[in-house]
Amino acid sequence: MPEPDLSRFAVILCGAEESANVGSVCRAMKTMGLSRLVLAACPDFDEERMKTLAVHAAELYESAQRFSSLAEALGKTSLSAGVTRRRGERRKSFSMDVASFARDAWRRPGGEVALVFGNERSGLSAEELELCSLAVHIPTSEAFPSLNLAQAVQIACYELRQASLEGKTGSYEPVARAEIDASVARACERLRDLGFFRLNQGTELRDLLRDTAERAALSPSELRYLEAFIQKMAGLAGK
Repeated sequence: MPEPDLSRFAVILCGAEESANVGSVCRAMKTMGLSRLVLAACPDFDEERMKTLAVHAAELYESAQRFSSLAEALGKTSLSAGVTRRRGERRKSFSMDVASFARDAWRRPGGEVALVFGNERSGLSAEELELCSLAVHIPTSEAFPSLNLAQAVQIACYELRQASLEGKTGSYEPVARAEIDASVARACERLRDLGFFRLNQGTELRDLLRDTAERAALSPSELRYLEAFIQKMAGLAGK
């Protein structure tokens, strides 16, 4: 099986403090095929201690990008997942389990995706989590839910690798908004001609079809098939 391309996925460590943890994170990432490490608001580390724990993965640290803040580090990402077990009034109201996130992230047709991990002692703050697109958690036992930083990174990277090995290997460009609008407009016009809508109705269905197509990242052939299906059903109804 060919090695999956995980180059668009990055691990961001926000406020990490321990050299040993950073070295262990590098090793955890490399074993799962990830190579992009980003350090946000992190201090200088003891490189000898880091290399001891990284073993043969120290090059991830050496090539890591450094930013003064998480906001700056997220500048080029299209999706960011804050990995945290905490909930609270000011935090994200919904959290995905890491396996579900990994499957969805791998199926995205493109764009940079970041897994964001907080400080070893306190995790991500409410403000840091707010900067992320969504919250992600690792289902742990309530009896002892705390994970070491490197362990959490290992699990998240493992789930991402699993998703990549079981998913499609092909790639395509999802249909752009203009093409979706045109296709949906043709389908809705056909339904309107049949009297499917009452006066001035159809907007809600049009928006639903458009949003569904965009969220599903339909390929051109899938969009054509969807429109043909609606047109066929309309034709049968007309008879």
